[in-house]
Amino acid sequence: MQNALQAIDFAAPKLYQYSQGNLIELQNLSEKLKPFVSLKLLSANSRVKLSQPSLMPASGQAIITYLISGQALYADSTGKSGVLTQDGWSWIISGEGILTTLEPLTTDFLAIQLCIALTPAVENSLPQSAYVGSDAMERDGPAQVLIGWHGNSFSRFALPSLINYLVVNLRARQSWSYELPTNHQFAWVLVLRGAIETTEGEITANKITMLKKNSEKIRLCAMSDAIFVLGSSQLFMHDLICTENSVHTSKESLQIGQEKLARLARSSAK
Repeated sequence: MQNALQAIDFAAPKLYQYSQGNLIELQNLSEKLKPFVSLKLLSANSRVKLSQPSLMPASGQAIITYLISGQALYADSTGKSGVLTQDGWSWIISGEGILTTLEPLTTDFLAIQLCIALTPAVENSLPQSAYVGSDAMERDGPAQVLIGWHGNSFSRFALPSLINYLVVNLRARQSWSYELPTNHQFAWVLVLRGAIETTEGEITANKITMLKKNSEKIRLCAMSDAIFVLGSSQLFMHDLICTENSVHTSKESLQIGQEKLARLARSSAK
């Protein structure tokens, strides 16, 4: 971990990263949206500067962070480090445990971070990570495919369970349709900018909306220029034990994750 962090010039100005909270929990959707367990908006507060980056421990979950605007500096305990820019995103499988940092470098930094519970087969696997620029994004029309597939586009990054996660940009009055895969039981959308309309009515920013499958396709129309994220999944048939940093399906797997995070913390402090 020290090598990864030392590779970054931390003399550059740092901006404080904060979150508006986990929207899934705030809207009491935890059971309805499993395996999606956390959805946060991250932005920058230029009034506070950090002398060093903050490290976030995590285990038992996948963490997908997409930069809507600005730039951010990243590093993690697998040894990766660098800078993400607008439309770039990170794919992290925390597995048995990982330490990560994503520090805003510009005042216009804005990102959406989604955490997804892992299945028992991989929740204590070795951690993995990748950081992708906008040029490597898989696209299908206005949709950018982060996880899963849409139309003829498939993400080159996979999760152990069948999940779709897309970022969609629509111009005012532009329509777009999402076809829920036959093995997916639910879908949701979060508008980040603008407003969109469905057969169920208008969807405005900063509120997760469950989408009903009334026909083969879910039709969305932008009332103004809009950007939103959309996720869908099959049902997650495991109970979850959640702490501030870990998501696991059993006490035993949680203990493994907590022990690994403790070792990482001791190592990074040396």
